[in-house]
Amino acid sequence: MTLYKHELKMNRMSFAVWFLGVASMCAFCVFLFPVMEESMGDLSDAFASMGGFSAAFGMDQLPITTLEGFFGTEIGTIYALGGGMYAALLGIAALSKEETAHTAEFLHTLTLSRRGILTGKLAAIVTLLAAFGLLHYGVFLSASALIGESIDLRSLTFFTLAQSLCQLELAAVCFALSALSKRSGLGVGLGLALVLYVLDLVSRITDKAAFLQYITPFSYANATDIFVNRGIEAIPACVGGVVALTALATAYFIYTRRDIAA
Repeated sequence: MTLYKHELKMNRMSFAVWFLGVASMCAFCVFLFPVMEESMGDLSDAFASMGGFSAAFGMDQLPITTLEGFFGTEIGTIYALGGGMYAALLGIAALSKEETAHTAEFLHTLTLSRRGILTGKLAAIVTLLAAFGLLHYGVFLSASALIGESIDLRSLTFFTLAQSLCQLELAAVCFALSALSKRSGLGVGLGLALVLYVLDLVSRITDKAAFLQYITPFSYANATDIFVNRGIEAIPACVGGVVALTALATAYFIYTRRDIAA
């Protein structure tokens, strides 16, 4: 419990920065919607007929003249990228920072097993990501209410839950990489999140790359798909859950057996 509280305290500033940054951009886009609504009427059909570009960003499924369509193509993208990068950074820094900052020797003198250390850090990551999703859910609802627009509550709830699962999967994979690495892998974490997002775009452009939806967590957390189907694609989401659990098991297996540099 002490380590859990310490991790939350150490991450409170970065949490505030990422939350305020992503939330402010999302809220700004919501507030921008009434201004752009009228001018986007003539552009909606044009955007929907841009072939692969339209398919990649879901503009062929939802009209951007509605709040749901604008949310799916614009706001959902901002939140997905921001949340994904934040989750990756949390996971990749969780364990490797102890060696890069040379605090591992002190940490392992405490009355905590290596499994206890892993569990405390993992619990803090889950708590931070849960708070990140819940607070943004409130931002989405509040911003929509302030502009006098209603948004489908079921779809928004599923979107937030799917994004939380996506973030947990990214954090779990990066957590495993952190258990492997003796150096800071912040660039690796950010790069992984961006590559997986690009893979999701590619999977939507061509049917030949459709298999990529089972590799990238952004596929089942795509805002446009969720607002169109009013739910989450079960198979890709289940695959994502298996990947996350496998990554966590790998992290526990490796970290409890490797030599830790002081």
